Formats: sequence, C-alpha cells, structure tokens
Amino acid sequence: MVHVRRGLAAPLSFLALLGAAYGSVAASPAIWAGALVSLMAAAWLTPGSSTPGPIGVLVLLFAGWIALTNAFLNPAYSAAAPYHAAFLAGGFFLGRRAGAEGAGQLYGVALLCVAVLAAWALWQKTRGVVRPSAMLETPATLAACLNLILVPGLALILAGKRNPWLLGGLIVVAAGLVVTLSRGGWLAFLAGLLVAGVLLRRARLGMRAADLRAAAAVALAAVLLAFAASLISGSGGSAAGSADAFSVLGPEAVRSSVARLEMYTLALQSLAPPLLLTGYGYLGFHYVLEAGRHAVASYEHGVSYFVHNDYLQVLLELGAPGLVGLVLIVAWPIVAASRSASRQGEPDVLPLAAAAAAGAMAVHALFDFPFYVPVCLLLYGAALGMIERPQAAVSFPAPTRNVVRFSAHAVLVGLAAWLLGAPLLADLAASQAHAQWKRGATEQAAYWFEVARRLERRDARHHWQAGQFWLVQALQNRHPEAARRADAAFADGFAANPRDVRNLLGRIETQRSLAGVLPAPVDAATLMAWSDRAMALAPSDPAVRHLRGTRPGAGDRR
Repeated sequence: MVHVRRGLAAPLSFLALLGAAYGSVAASPAIWAGALVSLMAAAWLTPGSSTPGPIGVLVLLFAGWIALTNAFLNPAYSAAAPYHAAFLAGGFFLGRRAGAEGAGQLYGVALLCVAVLAAWALWQKTRGVVRPSAMLETPATLAACLNLILVPGLALILAGKRNPWLLGGLIVVAAGLVVTLSRGGWLAFLAGLLVAGVLLRRARLGMRAADLRAAAAVALAAVLLAFAASLISGSGGSAAGSADAFSVLGPEAVRSSVARLEMYTLALQSLAPPLLLTGYGYLGFHYVLEAGRHAVASYEHGVSYFVHNDYLQVLLELGAPGLVGLVLIVAWPIVAASRSASRQGEPDVLPLAAAAAAGAMAVHALFDFPFYVPVCLLLYGAALGMIERPQAAVSFPAPTRNVVRFSAHAVLVGLAAWLLGAPLLADLAASQAHAQWKRGATEQAAYWFEVARRLERRDARHHWQAGQFWLVQALQNRHPEAARRADAAFADGFAANPRDVRNLLGRIETQRSLAGVLPAPVDAATLMAWSDRAMALAPSDPAVRHLRGTRPGAGDRR
C-alpha cells in the first residue's frame, strides 16, 4: 500500500509543479487552487511525518503573517497573498513528509518538470528569442526556478551520487539557465555552488577528482547545448555574440540596473514608521510605483509589482515582522544543514543539497523576486521540508499530541477554506459574469458580477468589473438604477482599496457622463477633489493624464 501511495504521489507532484509554473504567469485563483489541490493530495499520499520542527514553525509563521496581514491589516488587498503563502507551506509539508525515503523520488519528479521548462526555453532559443523564459513571465523567474533544481543536482554529483538520468536532466537544466542570460540567476547559481561546497566539505562527502570532472562535464555539455540552440536560431557566431553580449552587458542591461536602483530608492523613501509594523500591503509596491513614477525615470511606461529585491519589498509590504520572518526562513535552514553536516556519522546528502538550493534562491532574491513566484515558492518550501529532519519534530506526550494535532489541523483547514475559498469563488463568479455578458445575457451577468463583489468585498477588482458592467448598461439605456449601481460599485471598490486609481476613475467617468441620469450626482467641487486625488495616486497613468486635460468645471454639470 505504501508503494502504491508513493507511486500516486509522483504524478500529482508533477501536476502541482506544472500548475504552479502556469500560475506563475497567469494570475488566476482557479489555476492556483488546482495546483494546490494536486500538491496537498501528493503530500497526503506521501507516507511520512508532517509534524513541523523549528523550520516548519518558521515557515508557518511567515506564511500566516502574509495571509493575515493581507486579510485584516492592509488596504492593498491581493488575492495572490494567501495562495503564495499556501504554496510555500504546502511545498514544505510535501518535502517534510517525503523524508529520507521519498526525497529522492520527489527530487526526480521536480527535475523532470524543470527539465521540461528548460527544454522549452532552449526551443525558444532556436526560434530566435534572445532571452527565453519558457512558460514563465521573465527569464529571471525561469533562472530562479532552474537553480532550485540545478544547484542541488550538482551538489549530489559532487557528493558522488550520480546516474545517467541525473546527468542528462541537469545538462538540459543548466543549458536552460545559460540561455536565460539572467545575471541574477548566474550569481545565484555561483552562490548556491559555494554553499554546496562548504556543506559537503563540513560533512566530509565527495569532492573527489572524478566528481569534479563529472560536474565540469555537465557544465561544458550545457554550454555547448546552449550554443547549439543559438546556432540553430541563425544567431550563432558573431551575431549570437553581439546579441547576447548586448543583452547581458549592453545599454539595456545598464538601463535595467539603473531602474532597479531607482526602485530601491523609491521603496526606501516610502517606508514610514507606521508601516514598519504591518507594512504597505502584499504586492502594494505597484501603487507606490504608480504614485512615484517620476522618481523612476527609466521605468516611465513600465508596469511592475516588484522592487526586484525581495527583502526590501517584504519590509515595505509586510513590515519588520515580515522581513524577520523571511530572513529566518532563509538563514535558519542553511544553519541547520550546516550543523547536521558537522555531526558524527554518515550524513544524508539530499538535505545538504536542498540547503544549497535555498542559498541560491536567497541570493537571487537580492536582485529579482523569486519569493513572489508560485513555482519558486513551492520548490523552495519543498527544499526546506527536506532539510527538516524527522528528529527535529516537536514531541508531546501521546494524549497531548493527539489534541494538538487535531486542533492544529482544524485551525489550518478552517483558515485555508476561508482565505483560499473566498477568492476562488469570487473569481469563478466573475468568470461566469463575463461569459454571460459576452453571450448578451445581461441579467445573468449582472447577478454574477454582484455575487463576485459580495463574496470578496476587499478585492477592488471585482467592484471595478461590476462598475464597468453597470456603466456600460447605463450609457446604453440611460437608466437611473444602472447609473446608481455603477457609481455604488466604483465607490465600494475605492473604499476597499483607496490606493487603486481605477475605481476612482470609474466613478469620475460615471458622474461626468451620467450627471443627468444619476439620482444624486455630486457637485463640481467634489469632482475636482476626486481628480486631484487620482493625479496624486497615478500621475503618469494615461487615463489620469487625459483627465488632467479635461478637468471638470462648474459648467460641466449642465
């Protein structure tokens, strides 16, 4: 029975990883929920202990802080927050339950999934893409994902643990890392190898000449494979050299570096004493950037939700407790692995390799945003679960253990059902509303838009979508009730998130376009105040710029 369950866990883990990868570029609660269902089913089918030790407690505290501050303490609500927290915690429990017996199989499944992404990137390279990203959003995101598998794989080789499947998979993954041309990814790779070397040396494992030759052979084969992909694309030779060097070292790279420094400065300037406890809100940097875009001249027309430094972004968005939590889940696992490596006896290699992967992502977080990417969170959580040893679990007397386990499970299930269920149901209702609207069934569309915004009142997106629907209906039929509903939806959306300018702009448009239809239109002074507020929130937004040129006067109410 154990072998059957473990066999079922492997394909479910693969589906969870692919779903998380797809959900890393398609921000959809439905996709995230599907990946999480596969992830938790795989964890349940994996025989082993799920009782967390010190690392697990830190993971749960950090994930809980993300979800609870998002739900209660910050106006910049994001449906992504509880799901990102769930990917981190779910990945941890999968790696934790795998234990020493199932860790190898779990790594093999992850290697297969990530090798598929790397092969996809190589195929994109053959099609002439200078910096491939496979199905992920950016080459840096792909590089972070690849490092979480490549670094521990090379650590296993350096420890003398190798087979043809491992070597072949790592060659493809390493070639994928090469073609991303991600400077942050390359630096993170080197940092991960350094951590691997230190841990293996402390454990007195491997690092023989044959192991070093095998690792060097993987690196050489990967470079040749990446170069072959460039040749096939027709950009080989001097063309490949000029294009790739331009991408890594040329003006575009300089502009990217300058933009990062400007965003770092803007984030630091936005920190205020009241924010140091609860933060600005998950993914709230987007609103900081919209309001202060003048300070990021090289990002004048760009859209970003990320500071490109996860430590600084977490401090801004989750406050000092969030930063402490992130630093602890980054540093403590490496320290724990180092202590384990120095103990007497034959150490287990895979936890040390997982710690090297964690070190790579910790360094990459200085330059990009891997801790905001679902697939990276899942893989990182699984690595921490592998580092957590069974003997590290918190132990209680048998009767107390049962009570604690039951209470903890009940609390976690209840919180998960609430924090993850509401965004999912609201997203499904909104999708149904759009489908009905597209079919011309306006009454059904109206019903589902209202259901969506009532299910998730803190999500300004659903209010904005309902407001757009009612605004179109009011403009078409000039019906006072439709105009009133549009105005109310936009008002609710701006109240839910007073940093999101879209609902404020929608309300301004409703008041200006339907002044003669609304039961109680606002006066010109109120419209002027709203316009000034919109300009303060997003001065570079095209709609706000248009608004600046058509500021309402007293005559506009006639």
